[in-house]
Formats: sequence, structure tokens, C-alpha cells
Amino acid sequence: MPSGKKGIWRGLKETMDTKKTVILEPGYLLERIDNEITVYHPTLTTSLYLNETGALIWELCDGVRPISEVIDILIKLYPENQERIADDVKALVIRLLERSIAVLN
Repeated sequence: MPSGKKGIWRGLKETMDTKKTVILEPGYLLERIDNEITVYHPTLTTSLYLNETGALIWELCDGVRPISEVIDILIKLYPENQERIADDVKALVIRLLERSIAVLN
């Protein structure tokens, strides 16, 4: 990643508009092999390793649900972690944006 590219996303976690939707770029696939989950593009050199929660966030980012709805769904599924779910979702969205795997709409 070119120097400074990550800097453009700095501060986005605090200011992210959760009414926006995450649009995943076409061609990316989510693959589960044993205990590893990878998002990759078959012809590009972009890949990203996810945990189970990250994979669920990926699947919920369908281009229709706003980020706030993704957060609400996860809070219902994991109420014991509700304090950190919003930050975790926003952090993954930022990772997807940094790697040009997704855009916000």
C-alpha cells in the first residue's frame, strides 16, 4: 500500500455515517478452509483474512442493509459483546475500504 493511503481513512471510525451501505466490489469471494476464512479476488492480488464475526459482517454487507442494521443484527446475536460491536464493524469496513474491496454508498 502506498505511503499515506491508510491516512485518508484515519478518523473515519468516529465519523462514519452508519446510514450508508457497504457495496462490495464485484469478483471477491469468501472461502472457508478448515478454520481459516479468506476474502480474495481470483485475478487480483488482494486478499483479507477474517474471523467468524468478520465473515458474518461480510455476508451482512449486501449493499442494501445500512451499517447501522448490520450492527443491530450483531448486537441481537451477541448481546454480551454489544459494547464493542459497532467499533468492530466500523473497523472491518475501514479495512475493506483501505484495500479497495468495498465502497460506501
